[in-house]
Amino acid sequence: METLDPRFVPGRAVVAFTVVLATSGCATNPTEDTARTSTSPIAARLKAAPAPVTLVGMRAGAVDALLGQPELQRQERQALYQRHDIDGCALDLYLYQERGSGEPKVVWYEVRPIDPALALDREACAWLEQRLGGPTASERRAELTTS
Repeated sequence: METLDPRFVPGRAVVAFTVVLATSGCATNPTEDTARTSTSPIAARLKAAPAPVTLVGMRAGAVDALLGQPELQRQERQALYQRHDIDGCALDLYLYQERGSGEPKVVWYEVRPIDPALALDREACAWLEQRLGGPTASERRAELTTS
């Protein structure tokens, strides 16, 4: 029959293992922390521009100069849809052809978190909403339904 080492106490091993597991969750991921605090060149450009940055009415060329190339662009009937990802926030733009010049201009935009887990967090992209000035998406929707 095998004898156990008198120094081995099963409870002590369980406690040590539990402490290791509990404290491992306390370690931070430097990549995540850096990502939250880092500012992309586009965000830096928006923060440096005179406030507020007025997107509605802005022509496509000015949008490109300010935000660069969109992460996603597609034609939706008569609208040109663009999505720009800016520091964890998606900026959705809808541009329509301007009468006369034919150049597309922004007629609608919406700001939302890229991470679906933050969809209900009103503060997730508040900095970008404030920087863009004007009404929030819900206020713009209310204007459309009442007019």
